[in-house]
Amino acid sequence: MGNRRFGWHSGNVKALNIQGGTVDITTDGNGDGTGSVTFDNAMKDTPVVILTQQEADITGTLNATSVTNSGFTAKVDGSSVLSGTLTVGWIALDY
Repeated sequence: MGNRRFGWHSGNVKALNIQGGTVDITTDGNGDGTGSVTFDNAMKDTPVVILTQQEADITGTLNATSVTNSGFTAKVDGSSVLSGTLTVGWIALDY
């Protein structure tokens, strides 16, 4: 990590670049699917990506895959939304 300082300080995150939004994921009959995100501004390094469900009654496992400094793929496995679309919130932090 070099000489950069990162982490929590007085309840705040120190990050070089923070971006967030939502992504729509289209699922198949098994509740599996993906959605692509491209950052508005490229990150300096590969960021940490956090995904969150936007609806309380939806199940499934969320993962951020293929994370690069320019974007990532949001993936859901075993969603209760079969052959449909679900909206996932995301935040990316470049420390």
